[in-house]
Amino acid sequence: MRYRIGVDIGGTFTDCVVIGDNNQIHTFKEMSTPEDQSIGLYNVIHKASSFFDKGLDEFLEGADLFVHGTTVATNTLLTGTGAKTGLILTKGFRDTIEMRRAHKDNIWDLNLFTPPPLVPRYLRCGVEERMNYLGEEVLPLNEQDVLDVCEGLREEKVDAVAICTLFSYLNDKNEKRIKEIVEEQLPDAFVSRSSEVLPQIREYERQSTTVANAYVGPKLTVYLKNLEKKLKNDGLKKAFYVVASNGGMMMADTAIRHASATLLSGPAAGATGAMFFANLVDNPNLILLDMGGTSFDVSLINNAGVTLSTEGEIAGYRVAKPMIDIHTIGAGGGSVAWLDSWGMINVGPESAYSNPGPVCYGRGGVKPTVTDANLLLGYLNKDYFLGGEMEIDFEKCHSIMKEKIADKMGMSVEEAASGVFQIVNQSMADATKVVSVQKGYDPREFALVSAGGACSIHACKIAEEVGSKTIYVPKAASVFCALGMLESDIRLDSVRSFTGTIPGMNLEDMNQVIADTEQTAMGELLQEGSSREESSLERYLDVRYVGQHHEVTLPIPNDCTLTEKQVEEIANTFHEAHERLYSYSTPETPIEIVNLRITAVGHVEKTGMEKKEAVKQSVNDAIKNRRAIYFEEYEDWKEVPVYDRNMLHPGHEIEGPAVLEERITTIIVHPKWNARIDDFGNVIMEVK
Repeated sequence: MRYRIGVDIGGTFTDCVVIGDNNQIHTFKEMSTPEDQSIGLYNVIHKASSFFDKGLDEFLEGADLFVHGTTVATNTLLTGTGAKTGLILTKGFRDTIEMRRAHKDNIWDLNLFTPPPLVPRYLRCGVEERMNYLGEEVLPLNEQDVLDVCEGLREEKVDAVAICTLFSYLNDKNEKRIKEIVEEQLPDAFVSRSSEVLPQIREYERQSTTVANAYVGPKLTVYLKNLEKKLKNDGLKKAFYVVASNGGMMMADTAIRHASATLLSGPAAGATGAMFFANLVDNPNLILLDMGGTSFDVSLINNAGVTLSTEGEIAGYRVAKPMIDIHTIGAGGGSVAWLDSWGMINVGPESAYSNPGPVCYGRGGVKPTVTDANLLLGYLNKDYFLGGEMEIDFEKCHSIMKEKIADKMGMSVEEAASGVFQIVNQSMADATKVVSVQKGYDPREFALVSAGGACSIHACKIAEEVGSKTIYVPKAASVFCALGMLESDIRLDSVRSFTGTIPGMNLEDMNQVIADTEQTAMGELLQEGSSREESSLERYLDVRYVGQHHEVTLPIPNDCTLTEKQVEEIANTFHEAHERLYSYSTPETPIEIVNLRITAVGHVEKTGMEKKEAVKQSVNDAIKNRRAIYFEEYEDWKEVPVYDRNMLHPGHEIEGPAVLEERITTIIVHPKWNARIDDFGNVIMEVK
């Protein structure tokens, strides 16, 4: 039997999905191990191999695909535990990374916090060299300067070096030579050069991304190299892939070189899974809600596609790498509930993570969390947590909620837990509006997809707040990101700055740039293990009105030489997109092209999902028992039926309120909602 294996490491749980020859989906969970993520990964694949009654070596040898979503790079940046990094740049420009764009996120906040540069000023070293804005050398590289800088960085014992010189995206001759010298002088250092990491216009963004790449690179290198070596020794014969922020995957070696491209590794796979799901249920407009242990990630699927951002900020640092537009807040099952100085309940962003975890885990946690609130409200079954594998300390959970929240606010434990529940729901609804309302989309026209281990308890209340009428809970909702990895294609992004105006663009030059960039991109894709028959190329342009500061990224026709007519269509598409995003357009204003983007795609096998026939068995046969649950609508407890999710089949309909319970997911059908099972075994909740 052959397998495809996807493993996603979250803040609380490590998820594994295994799909066999028969396209049957098997799911597994283990506690994450923040001290060494590979321990949790091995724990969960050991559990999977035992399920199939195979030794680990035989199990891994049978894997045709092994894909991994990791938070190593993300956590390194968030916690400030990256490598001691030096920066080599054109003399006279070492403060670019500190000056940023001289923009403030909030001009009214005099105390606005800006994170310190990842490279302190004394490790930013200028060397004599200069290219002009046309890519012409006006001052040759002074190699002695580079040698002197290397000597200083050696004395400072730096672990990584970033190289970013002026206009290297047009001519990287000097950057290449600097890298050669650095690698000779500092052979153990991790080296990133901007013309490889991000060869595009805008000095600050290019420098910031290159520095971030160098900063997280060493830790990611150690993790991925050690993990790949161990997996290969334990039987893995095929390539080891890592999920990138663009929702695709790439080999581990490529992920190491482009470490900053893995900063949204796990959540991006969820968005990819949502695109697959949109085609499965024939609904192209979805909003994915993914609530895990530490965070809540939300992304929008429009016309069965995701919105890709060409840059973003993570922990306050600008990273100009293509990434799926995902909005993340600190609202997960492990998010801590606390009282502020005014005595008001707040939830997050602090998390209990997996160690110690929520109070009810009995691992030493002393701060009440969302999971604790859900347990106290009856949403979670204290005797069937993680399918009964995990023992829950209900009494301690009750005691801590009473001590930390209820008594201080003069309310009952149920009221305190309900307050925590309502506040986190509002936070998640607000986050949902960020990717919909703030981007020009009406959430009432979208269905919600509830993913992650905790989300299906809260999904109905989020939907009520944003106005959505339909919620899908996929069959493998609790491990949706791990499942999405197995629906990902190999995706490699290339960017090349190209300046042209519409009207007046030189089409011959433009088409030549496209041809050259596509040839390079295809060569890199074939090295990732994709065949030419399974490969395709996608083209995009970054476009703006002349004089504007920000661009809009537009898809352009593929597999052809651009014509004047197509250029006119590109202009019209830009005006329409600008109108939708910013509520105005000025067709009389000339348009400026800034960057060409090429995405090389290596298509991989997708899971074939078969429809199941409706059964004549009564839905009442799936009732396990009844349980009292505290609903805010009633401000009291109400006994409701608890259904065994595994005994629910296509054609079954459930009237809310009710509980649908399985080993790793609990679904709460709230009072104003009903549920039914579709032909693929997914739960669909709809407003009554």
